[in-house]
Amino acid sequence: MHQDSPSDHDSARGFRLEPATITRLRKWRRYALLYCLLIALAILILLPIAWIIASSFTTRETVWKNVLPFSWRAFFPTEPTLDAYHAIFEKDFGRALLNTFFLGAVTVVVGIAVGAMAGFAFARLQFRGKNLLFALVVFSFMIPGDLTVIPSFVLVRDLGWLNTWQGLIVPGLANGIVIFLFRQFFAEIPQDLIDAPRVDGATWTQVFLRIVLPISLPAVISAGVILFLGQWNNFFWPLLVAPTPELRVVQVAVSIIGVEQQVSLWEQMFASSTLAMLVPVLLILPFQRYYVGGILGSGLKG
Repeated sequence: MHQDSPSDHDSARGFRLEPATITRLRKWRRYALLYCLLIALAILILLPIAWIIASSFTTRETVWKNVLPFSWRAFFPTEPTLDAYHAIFEKDFGRALLNTFFLGAVTVVVGIAVGAMAGFAFARLQFRGKNLLFALVVFSFMIPGDLTVIPSFVLVRDLGWLNTWQGLIVPGLANGIVIFLFRQFFAEIPQDLIDAPRVDGATWTQVFLRIVLPISLPAVISAGVILFLGQWNNFFWPLLVAPTPELRVVQVAVSIIGVEQQVSLWEQMFASSTLAMLVPVLLILPFQRYYVGGILGSGLKG
């Protein structure tokens, strides 16, 4: 009978994987499958966007040329042109961009001030009805916006704010999500940082401006991004309360391109949509780290 030599056993053990190695291989396989799925989803989402951007550099006659039937040439215009961009700026699309930038900037500055002060009061001050008011703040951003459009419109109309900057700006200043974010972030600040200046005689205003705000940059940037994107992507409210061309914003301008001519100006709609997408992307990318840090630091992580 043949007996295995010790060298045979050593050779067999040399091809046997250790349990830790097997665990790592299984983990890498799961990660590989997950990343493949995410890449497939990203491609599925980005391909239409890439086609819209490419089509904005074509003429009206060639927008659908390589789409039906579909060809990869649809993503690479053979004769790129800026005619669509020239056309939309001749229709005062530039004014809509400036209007929206102004609307977003004012909303960010004033909205951060309102949200930060309200969040600080809910986090650190004691006053009657505090819990009830904070519950109303939380409840406010759980209500679908469509339910508040009619009463908000009636209020703005009665104040005489139709077709005014006040009608566009004021309703978006007290944002429940921003107040909640600041409140949760300020509640995470160590109590010693608050008590030390108070013992030295600092007022609550001084504590808020000199101690709390300087260390709350992630929350401030997160709130600014939320407020700006809310105004940039706002369509129904500006269309309802300020439909005049002088106060037209980006989303409204994108929606009405080609309506007056009663034709489908696809290349111009794609050009305006590209510009409308570009600003949020350029805003999110550099502030993504602060935005995520602000959300995590606000207590939203559970």
